[in-house]
Amino acid sequence: MDKSIVIDETNSKSSKINYSTIISKLSPYAGLVLSIVVFQILTGGKLLTISNLQSLTNQVIITALVAIGAVYVFGIGCFDMSLGSLVCLGSVVGGMVAIATGNIFFAFLVCMIIPIAAGIIKGIFASYVEVPFFIFTIVLGMVINAFVLVILGKETTLYLENAVTPIKTFNFTEMTVINVLVLGGFYLLCLFLFNYTGLGIRVKMLGGNYDAAKQTGMNITKIKITAFLVSALGVGLAAFLILIRVRTVGYSTAVSTGNDVMVALVLGGMPISGGPRTKISAGIIGAATITVLNSGLAIMGLSTGTIQICRGIVFLAVVLVASFSYRTKMLPR
Repeated sequence: MDKSIVIDETNSKSSKINYSTIISKLSPYAGLVLSIVVFQILTGGKLLTISNLQSLTNQVIITALVAIGAVYVFGIGCFDMSLGSLVCLGSVVGGMVAIATGNIFFAFLVCMIIPIAAGIIKGIFASYVEVPFFIFTIVLGMVINAFVLVILGKETTLYLENAVTPIKTFNFTEMTVINVLVLGGFYLLCLFLFNYTGLGIRVKMLGGNYDAAKQTGMNITKIKITAFLVSALGVGLAAFLILIRVRTVGYSTAVSTGNDVMVALVLGGMPISGGPRTKISAGIIGAATITVLNSGLAIMGLSTGTIQICRGIVFLAVVLVASFSYRTKMLPR
């Protein structure tokens, strides 16, 4: 066979691979833009009104904080279903502390300590207990929800206005600045840890092929606990921002956050099984997309059940389409 023909065929294959890679990287961004355009049309222009943009900003911050941290957990192959419950627990206990002491700093510490303690427990469990991790987190979420009910007692809602001393109320501008600074700082921290330290590579290796990662001699327990601790930081920050923004927390706080995070990661272009295609940007792009989806469906006047069905269909469709490329690129397990 003519060598020039072989070279042309090789270059052609290389071009196709590069083209496919570009499409794969750009698809989450295209999905976000498409969602905005579609719902802007379907809602008669109500999606991008000033008032709804304010609501979208507040919603996306919470989901993004939890989703960015969750990239590390899902990246190592751990399917965590307790994230929403932990946000709820942190905000409720933080609210109780704020009301009892009148000190917002103490509330912040509690909001951070609770998910961090839970992250250590989950990391140890994932390292040493031979039980499917998602089952453990489902049970953990149920226990946390029950515990929230117990500590609330007859109270269904906590109000910061009932604090022993007045707690500062942040206006929209102040809250926007706080949101942007917290999200931006946390995103940069996670991006740095993932791309400029050995943690990101180890997370990808652990999620891509556990046996191969183990044979490299890396400390599996340390990597898992570290991943859960990074995730815990996002959960704690989200719990605190909910508390100071809404100033009202209860059993239903962050009720849909766990599912939103899972869908957000998929919409952001990351396989929920983790591995080499894990990326920090999936958290923030996916959070924006799922927030637009939720808001658009709500503005259209659909019932909660219908919205959940639509979300499920979108989630399954994205997973189905993405699975075709994942199967050809996953490392052997």
